[in-house]
Amino acid sequence: MAVSGIPFGEGPVMASRVHNVRGAALIMVLWLVAALSLVVLAGAQGVRQQTQRTALDMERLRVESVLDAAIQLTAQRLLLGRGKDSQYRVQRLSLGQSDVWVEITPSGGLVDVNVASEALLQALFQRAGGLSSGEAAILASRVKDYIDPDDTPGGVGGAEAAQYRAAGWPSMPRNSALEDLSDLKSVLGMTAGLYEIIAPHLGINGQQRIEIDSAPPALIDALTGQQGLGARLHKSPPEMRAGVLLSGAAAEFFTPARSSGGQTVRVRAFTQAEGDRWWQREVWIDPSERPDALTPWTTRSVEPTRRFNKPEQEFKP
Repeated sequence: MAVSGIPFGEGPVMASRVHNVRGAALIMVLWLVAALSLVVLAGAQGVRQQTQRTALDMERLRVESVLDAAIQLTAQRLLLGRGKDSQYRVQRLSLGQSDVWVEITPSGGLVDVNVASEALLQALFQRAGGLSSGEAAILASRVKDYIDPDDTPGGVGGAEAAQYRAAGWPSMPRNSALEDLSDLKSVLGMTAGLYEIIAPHLGINGQQRIEIDSAPPALIDALTGQQGLGARLHKSPPEMRAGVLLSGAAAEFFTPARSSGGQTVRVRAFTQAEGDRWWQREVWIDPSERPDALTPWTTRSVEPTRRFNKPEQEFKP
């Protein structure tokens, strides 16, 4: 018997089928809504990240103009003092609403890997870079081998072309003095992380020892193993600095001699933007003028403006 064209007994089955179809449709709708929500959230997140990147880029441009102005002003002052003894110092400049701290480091206060002794290089790698004594000794030997003109490994664990090929290293020894400090990253065993740590302590000055009055506090701390000693020494009379550094374990690394104001200088400018964001700009300046230069001094190199963590030591005027 049929009711309204539906065979007897099939009514409940049909109702169940309709219910199932409606349930499946509801689930599909819910899945679709969830998927659309994820798409919207992902799009909003992407827009937010893009907005943040744009804001950060704009901040970098504003900060860079301030840092460049501070560096230009510092270069002009260096020219005025040309011929005077060079020494490490930090000065504070107020430019508009921005405070800029400028660190001036004569090249004589840094480590020149071209002429530094293996003992100095080993101390730098071990005490500043965190290598073990054995690792530091091996790397110091390899730096010397990378630079020297011969093809015979020297020192402990030295390496020349044969060792580079055996290790599958992507570069070969330079066999000449470094002109660009970043070439140090090509030395067998040198890592990008270690180079980033020691790079602030490096310069090219042709001197085997570090000028005490030109050395940054961080380098003095690293080589002597006495945290805070560098800052204390720079606040003390010059004769006291020599007395302390030339009588300790690191005495062979330092010299009391002071170069004239004609040597190249590393100028690093720092400023704080909104919040705790600090920015840095680094420039190497040669006080001598080059015929094709647009300024009375020569700019040797310029590092991109970059963010960095709050300085370990608070800059003071």
